[in-house]
Amino acid sequence: MVELSALAGLLGLGGAFALVGLVLAGWMAWRIVEKAGLPGWAGLGAIALTLTAVGTVVPLVLLWVFAFMRWPRDEQGAPAIAGAPRPLAPPPRVLPDRRGWRLEGGGVSLAFDESAPSYRLTGGPAAEPTDLVVPDPSVGQPHARLLTAANRLGLEDLGSPGGTYIDGARLLPEHGPRDISAVRSIRLGSVELALSRV
Repeated sequence: MVELSALAGLLGLGGAFALVGLVLAGWMAWRIVEKAGLPGWAGLGAIALTLTAVGTVVPLVLLWVFAFMRWPRDEQGAPAIAGAPRPLAPPPRVLPDRRGWRLEGGGVSLAFDESAPSYRLTGGPAAEPTDLVVPDPSVGQPHARLLTAANRLGLEDLGSPGGTYIDGARLLPEHGPRDISAVRSIRLGSVELALSRV
């Protein structure tokens, strides 16, 4: 180590900073020669060149040139790309939501799914298999219609005098069907029903 600092002092390079710079310049010169595929004696020559004032700049310039140069041996290991790139595989399919719906409240629990496109909510006895009975005098016969499609739920008022409400807002027959998939509760006459997925 003392010999290197004496050599650096002989060349006019003083201090530890100059010594570190000299070591880095020699290392870069060796890497350049190795990258070029030259024999080992050329690397020693490159290090000797760095010991001169001009030689410290030359390896930096050559390193920059060689860093961006493409060498044939660098491309030997690269796989050949034939034709157009393959398209990405489609994302995995999402499983359909098979859950049904539930209306609960006022002593009533009604469960249904998308097996039928629509269900009638009525206060009287069930006349059809798709009738859902809410036994209360304020619920009309029929009162409203539930529509199911693509994991969505719609509600349509059928003109009952008791009224149909969605989260407290009145639904009239002229409004047509309304999406209630994200609604918390509906009211048929005086019966409040909480809506949930099951």
